[in-house]
Amino acid sequence: MSAPIPAPKASTAEHLRTDHVEFSDRFADVCGRARTGDWRDLDDVWGGFSRAVREHLAFEERELFPAYAERDADNHARVERLRAEHDEIRRRLDELGIEIQLKCIRASTIDAFVALMKRHAETENTYLYPWAESRGHA
Repeated sequence: MSAPIPAPKASTAEHLRTDHVEFSDRFADVCGRARTGDWRDLDDVWGGFSRAVREHLAFEERELFPAYAERDADNHARVERLRAEHDEIRRRLDELGIEIQLKCIRASTIDAFVALMKRHAETENTYLYPWAESRGHA
């Protein structure tokens, strides 16, 4: 019997796009648990989600932002905006984590986080990830 053929390796950009979809799904799970009062496992679920988002942001900052910013002034300005959004995402992750610990997630906090994440993902999907694919980031 022959060995299975390995699946093609996803590009870095494809993997990061998939992260965005998974983050949306995982955050929906967190919100659903909070709305139904399922606080028992919520802190653990939140911890995994928060770590995954922070790792994603750190990877982009380390592996993509420096070379992308070097291309031209527009890219440099875009990276500065993305870095500021990363800082805001981290701040909101902390805020939501506290609300989860206090068992009082506010709808306004959730809505603001979702809007920020969608806007941020759109920018990366439109500018950063196509550039990464063109550079052969695998």
